[in-house]
Amino acid sequence: AVCDIKLAARDARFGMPEVKLGVPSVIHGAMLPGMIGATRTRDLLLSGRIIPAALALDWGLITDVAGDDGLDAALAHWQAEIEANGPLAMRIQKKLIRDWERMPLQEAINVGIAGLVSAYDSDEPKRYMEAFLANRKRR
Repeated sequence: AVCDIKLAARDARFGMPEVKLGVPSVIHGAMLPGMIGATRTRDLLLSGRIIPAALALDWGLITDVAGDDGLDAALAHWQAEIEANGPLAMRIQKKLIRDWERMPLQEAINVGIAGLVSAYDSDEPKRYMEAFLANRKRR
C-alpha cells in the first residue's frame, strides 16, 4: 500500500482481513481512502474480503499486473521507464507527491510550481528536453 509502483502477479490477491481476526486495520487502512476511495475502503475494511489482482488494478490499489512474460519482465519494464527519467526531476516529483497528499489543492499547486522552478536550478530539464526532441525527429 505504501510503495510508489505496485506490481502484482496475475494470481496475487489483496485485502485487509484484520477484522476477521477481531482487530481493526489502522495504518494501511487509513491510507486506503486516498488510493481507492471511501466506498471501496469500506468494502475492504468492513468485509475483510480478499480481492484478485485484476480487481485491485481496476480499483487503483496496484499499478500493474504482470503479463504473460511474468513479474520479472514487468519489473524490468517499470525499472527502465523510471531510470530513463531525470534523477533530479524524480526526487522533486516524489517529494511533491508526498506533500500533495497532505495539502489542500491550492497549496499543492503552489508547492508544485515552486518544485517546477527548482528543477531549472540544474541543466537537467534542458538536457532531457533536447534528447526528447532529438528522438522525436528520428521517428
